[in-house]
Amino acid sequence: MVSISLVSVNIERSKHLDLVVPFLQKQKPEVTTILECMERDVPLFEETLGAKCFYTPVSYFLERKDEPGGVYGQAIFSKYPLTNSRFSYYAGKHDPLPQYGDDTPEELENITRALSVVEFTKDDTQFRFAETHLTKTQKGEATELQLEDLRALLRYLEEYESFVLTGDFNAPRGRKTWDTLASKYKDNIPAHYKTSIDPMHRAAPLPYMVDGVFTTPGYSATDVELHEGVSDHMAITATITKL
Repeated sequence: MVSISLVSVNIERSKHLDLVVPFLQKQKPEVTTILECMERDVPLFEETLGAKCFYTPVSYFLERKDEPGGVYGQAIFSKYPLTNSRFSYYAGKHDPLPQYGDDTPEELENITRALSVVEFTKDDTQFRFAETHLTKTQKGEATELQLEDLRALLRYLEEYESFVLTGDFNAPRGRKTWDTLASKYKDNIPAHYKTSIDPMHRAAPLPYMVDGVFTTPGYSATDVELHEGVSDHMAITATITKL
């Protein structure tokens, strides 16, 4: 059996780089999946991690008084050369990329949802990692739009026999969207964790476990931990083993 060290985190664009970068330097993960990654920050993370990035743009973030705008999206960093990589837009608009900034109902409906998938080999063993940022809702409820987008995501995932899926699912554990995922794939976040929303989140405290690591048979996730003080979402660390 061959194992891989993993970090997965939603970094809230460039707002917490002074926290995210030292955390990654300390953890030294072999695979890192990052959500809300600004395209301009990819070189910084590649240098920090000693890894190459597969990047999927999902939106154009509108400039604010305290934050520059730019393309942001999903990033998967691997220390091992990728043998295959692809992304699929499964919901929302993407041509051109939608603008995002205020969490209006129209923005939440139109923002692109994508599935990023990479494959690589370590010690003659192939690994497949996938990442997504599922549809946001106003209060974490399982809306019909979110469930419709989940069904689209699951159709794309059916193309793959086995994988590790990470992401911010915007769907609290115990509600229909998360539980639908957990009925198909193994939820590896230990039960004693009740939220993945960090205390620094603008809406904290929230009892929402929305960030996850799901696995299909053939993979195991052990030593799974959540870490505060990295971003507005807690960072996840885990050891992934190909069985």
